[in-house]
Amino acid sequence: MDKKSTYGLRLDQMASLFAMGIDEPHAAAHKSDDHMLRDLLHEQLTCAEPKGSLLRDTLAMMMHRANTRANLPRERPLGDILLQPHSDVKLLEAIKDSSKTLSVTLESQTETALARTLYFAAIAAALVHHDVKITQNSYAVLAEAVASLQAKPWMTAELAELFAQAQEICRRRSNET
Repeated sequence: MDKKSTYGLRLDQMASLFAMGIDEPHAAAHKSDDHMLRDLLHEQLTCAEPKGSLLRDTLAMMMHRANTRANLPRERPLGDILLQPHSDVKLLEAIKDSSKTLSVTLESQTETALARTLYFAAIAAALVHHDVKITQNSYAVLAEAVASLQAKPWMTAELAELFAQAQEICRRRSNET
């Protein structure tokens, strides 16, 4: 039986929910959470095997289960995969798909925010480095989502730059159509 997991939402509605889900509900009370999120994101991006990385382990397991040919290399940090122009588009797409699934299954708001960040980072990387859109979301929706992420106080400088580049591409392309 094929079970839909989108509950009838359109793609733009799902993207908006993803972007909203990244927002912390009480921003003033989360200064220390911002610092913790920044540290966790940095660790996820820079360590080949971050300590206790449920996120990376789950991504690897889901990619293996999906029988994707693009395996998540243990020796390469996620940051290298997302930020290097030579990363395989199939690997970026697998990270996007796995992160999307993972983001709706996690109970931890912190890990959910990290998974959603990786989801949009994979989309941004494919767009910036390969000129390929690996999502059905419109360019306008993507521009809004990456702009929201770029402005997060916990965002790393490298991902903020990737999101800025993707936002510019999205704005140009949304004006072309």
